[in-house]
Amino acid sequence: MDFALTEEQQNYRTRLRAFFDEVASPAVVEEFDRIEIFPDEIYSKMADLGLTRLGLPEEFGGTRADEITLCLAIEEVARASASLLYTWMPTVTFCGRGIARFGTAEQKERLLRGICSGQIRMAMGLTEPRTGSDLSSLSTSAVRDGDELVIDGHKTFTTGADTADYILTLVRTETNTSPSRGLTMVLIPRHAVGVDITTKRKLSGQATHACDVHFTGVRVPVANVLGTSGDGFRQILSLLDGERIYVGAESAGIAQAALDMANDYAHTRVQFGKPIVEHQAVAHLLANMAMDVRIARLTTWEAAWRLENGLPCSAEASMTKVIASEAATRCVSNGMQVLGGYSYITEYAMERYWREVKLNEIAGGTNQIQRNIIARHLSAMQDLADNPWRSALS
Repeated sequence: MDFALTEEQQNYRTRLRAFFDEVASPAVVEEFDRIEIFPDEIYSKMADLGLTRLGLPEEFGGTRADEITLCLAIEEVARASASLLYTWMPTVTFCGRGIARFGTAEQKERLLRGICSGQIRMAMGLTEPRTGSDLSSLSTSAVRDGDELVIDGHKTFTTGADTADYILTLVRTETNTSPSRGLTMVLIPRHAVGVDITTKRKLSGQATHACDVHFTGVRVPVANVLGTSGDGFRQILSLLDGERIYVGAESAGIAQAALDMANDYAHTRVQFGKPIVEHQAVAHLLANMAMDVRIARLTTWEAAWRLENGLPCSAEASMTKVIASEAATRCVSNGMQVLGGYSYITEYAMERYWREVKLNEIAGGTNQIQRNIIARHLSAMQDLADNPWRSALS
């Protein structure tokens, strides 16, 4: 693996950072999170910049992007705003890629062009009030009636559902088979009759809402099934490796934002006659933050490289999510300490980073679930050649 970014990747990251520094400064983000209204004009500018096309098929308006480049983009969006990330990333990296990988020719033509242009937004309907990490036990049902499916159920924590055009929803279509084999992904229009959406207030990213979605007798064409009926669980699993790696990139982005702010503050804040960066206790906090940013970023890049090259990476994706999210949490906590009392003031974005970063230990499967996955992979691997971690652990 070559750890050096290409010149094109370096230039791309520089362009993205300059773009978000201009259109989504901390003051701007604080305002649209305060009023809890998603900034459509910024999303349109993100589309104009090509972010909504990233990694999607070129024949539908997408732009080829390797996994490292995609992680760089996620970092920069996360560094700017969780609200922007919570709408952009599910639309492009989960739903868009899911449609590209499993959708019919008609679905790709109808939806991918709109996603790439920024005209169509998507939300993921996975979690239910009694079903979080255990997706195989979900109860939202879809019963076939002629050429339609009739959907009844309740999804929660469906981020951005109130502004999405479609909710890509995991439903149960079969009951006489194993719990995981009777699941199907279905594209449900937000404005379909019987879809009722309410919003929840949450700790961070307030401009993109967490939603409860109730489906009551909702009818959609059978043609809205993504891929093959009953194949939903496999589809979700195939997309989750990428999602967990992208949570690592998000974590690195928030951690970088915290380090940038803390470092700037430490060089300008004077106490006892000198900038506080010259006090060893503060310098060590910054050093720890820098190490955590590096841990989060390099762990993410290694897993992204494996995903890009078609190598097994389920364990690595889980490791990435745990390592990067917990490193970022430590990093932001140290940033709070550097700013002291000012870290609690909304004039500084550090308190927002502190609120944003915690979700990464929960979303995409809690870090406890990720440790279970890692442990299962270790137990299943008997051959040292297939287990690159065993020699380090023995």
